[in-house]
Amino acid sequence: MADYPVADRPAHASDVIVFAEETLGKTDAIKHAQRISNALGGQLIVAHVMVPPQRAASPIDPVDWDISKQETYAWLASLSRSLDPANGDAKVQLLEGSCIDQIAAHMADRQSHIAAAVRSRGAGRWRLSDTVVGVLESRSAAILVIPEDAPPPEPNGYKTILVPLDGSARAESALPTAVALAKAEAAELLLYYVAPPPGLTEFGMLDRDAAKLSSEVQKRNTLAGQTHLTKVKNSLAPYGLNISTHIITDGDARRALMTAVDREAVDLLVMATHGQSGHSDVPAGDVAGFILGRADVPVLLVRNDGSRSDARAFLGMTSEGVRQPSGTDG
Repeated sequence: MADYPVADRPAHASDVIVFAEETLGKTDAIKHAQRISNALGGQLIVAHVMVPPQRAASPIDPVDWDISKQETYAWLASLSRSLDPANGDAKVQLLEGSCIDQIAAHMADRQSHIAAAVRSRGAGRWRLSDTVVGVLESRSAAILVIPEDAPPPEPNGYKTILVPLDGSARAESALPTAVALAKAEAAELLLYYVAPPPGLTEFGMLDRDAAKLSSEVQKRNTLAGQTHLTKVKNSLAPYGLNISTHIITDGDARRALMTAVDREAVDLLVMATHGQSGHSDVPAGDVAGFILGRADVPVLLVRNDGSRSDARAFLGMTSEGVRQPSGTDG
């Protein structure tokens, strides 16, 4: 069982750099980034990438470009002023160039901090803009994805934070951040374990022995999950948190967790990039990608060491199939 050293505030404060798009309407979503940066002892930075016009018929007029920069600075400043001063002041930052490349370069020098983006909807589906892709492909320690229509945080903070676990040290790597947030927010920590299915090969109808074996394996998986959750909860006892444990014994892990988020009225979901069966050359599992693409609450995805490689796997968020339902990985 791993130790989770968590002080009142992390030894290294985590800034949240939220990359805003000009299509952003209300600032309610950004208030989540501000809340999290404050809870982690860091600062909120509201950034924007100005992308030069593509295939312009004539060179960009430097005067026009400078005017556009001033207008964008004014817009960023207005976003900053609309945030809650009780959660700290926000800085603004303007970048110029290719959106994805600029975000990657900016976060490469800030790998211990959190890159954030607001996801917008288009034609009823979540839309992956260049800004969101840039954040997902960044080399930051964690990424925060906030639905554009997420209501603002309650004035008294988050009440429930959900953390999916699957028995692996990789999945547990999200716990220090989740505990720090729960301490700062006085939030209940919901630890969820989704037991893997028995996985018996089926050709036609299962015979009696196979059904019995399946039941025994399911019971073993459930017991193992309960034992693991108890150990984790006991190890976190010194932090004085309100912790509840939950186990899901059947169904697809991804959809089961989404159901739990709705049922428990979760305010924030914190999870690791990889779980038990994750591969180090892939930045996140199928469960993480599924939840990022569908959750109606902010999702803070904590990267494991060695998982900051090419993040193209994040772009498979529209998968509808069922893969490994054993926790936070695909």
